[in-house]
Amino acid sequence: MPDVSVIIVSYKVRYYIEQCLNSVLRSVPDAQIFVVDNDSADGSVEYLRERFPQVEIIANNFNAGFGRANNMALAKALGRYVLFLNPDTVVAERTIPGCIEYMDAHPETGAVGVRMQYGEGRFALESRRSLPTPSVSFWHMTGLERMFPHSRLFARYHLTYLDNSQECPIDVVSGAYMFVRKEALDRTGGFDESFFMYGEDIDLSYRIIQSGYVNRYLPLPIVHYKGESTIKTSYRYAKVFYDAMLIFFDKHFKHYSGLFALLVKAVVGVKKMCTFVGQNIRAHRKNLGDITENCVYVGRGSTFAHVERLLSVSKVLRNARFIECAGTIDLSLKDALRDDVRVVVFDTSAFTYNEILDWMYARAQEGKRYTMGLYSADTGKLITEDETL
Repeated sequence: MPDVSVIIVSYKVRYYIEQCLNSVLRSVPDAQIFVVDNDSADGSVEYLRERFPQVEIIANNFNAGFGRANNMALAKALGRYVLFLNPDTVVAERTIPGCIEYMDAHPETGAVGVRMQYGEGRFALESRRSLPTPSVSFWHMTGLERMFPHSRLFARYHLTYLDNSQECPIDVVSGAYMFVRKEALDRTGGFDESFFMYGEDIDLSYRIIQSGYVNRYLPLPIVHYKGESTIKTSYRYAKVFYDAMLIFFDKHFKHYSGLFALLVKAVVGVKKMCTFVGQNIRAHRKNLGDITENCVYVGRGSTFAHVERLLSVSKVLRNARFIECAGTIDLSLKDALRDDVRVVVFDTSAFTYNEILDWMYARAQEGKRYTMGLYSADTGKLITEDETL
């Protein structure tokens, strides 16, 4: 029996999921791994089958949604633990073993979440969340949480008053990296398939707590590129996202009065439209602006020629400087990071994911904002948040 079964739901992100699988296999090479493809129709299934014969691929001929697709693989999972993982993630080598070790030592824990960080190293607030009760959600949606991030009353949604370098109890584990005890899933069941996408992780987290377990946050790192398979300027994104809130409210807070329920639905409706308009305004401004950025590549000298050819067709990266790795990342980049550098591309054969993710996070903590790029000599691909080459 494997320690962990990893389940990844994929939709039109074959290069991101390739990078994700490479990092998972470094972390737990003996894991049972499933990829459930929701009818990507971009050659993902054939591409992954050729490159990862050890991965069991479930190829749907329709988009089953997030929860239903995960449940398809969950029915076949043999591990003592199950990791639900987004395809647009990169896992540090120590992260999955660290979760296994913690769960083995704490049998009362049903699920754990980890320290997620964006491509520029910044801490992702959704790494830790409280149950979105009406009061907690109200402080969040009205912006009081952002205004008073250290308040134990207003900042309960994302628990921003807690130190993100310390483990702590949480209510909600993000579906981007949701590490769950299989016994807890046997007791609670898998995802509620009435949620198409979004909200099902909140619902499952809550049911795990209701069944007698506790959920924890562990400061173990992953990168989450944040929804590469989602077109966030579409109204459908805003509708599916906020309708999930209403499904959760109707399921778990039926005891509230009908008048209060109407108020909740009205607020969610307004937020849905504001999100749709706001995302399109931000996308329009981005399209009008200069998106090109100076970059540094650090890796083995034998990779320079190929990386240079990839960068020559990039729409984002320019003025590349090539640095041969010399031990640690800090030593290699000692004199390379000029003030105008915004992107650092790492050769994943020269450094571990532990080193890369920790370096990015440390720079973000110092207030230095670099976007991460990863180059794999095995696949010949260079990936950033904005493009794949």
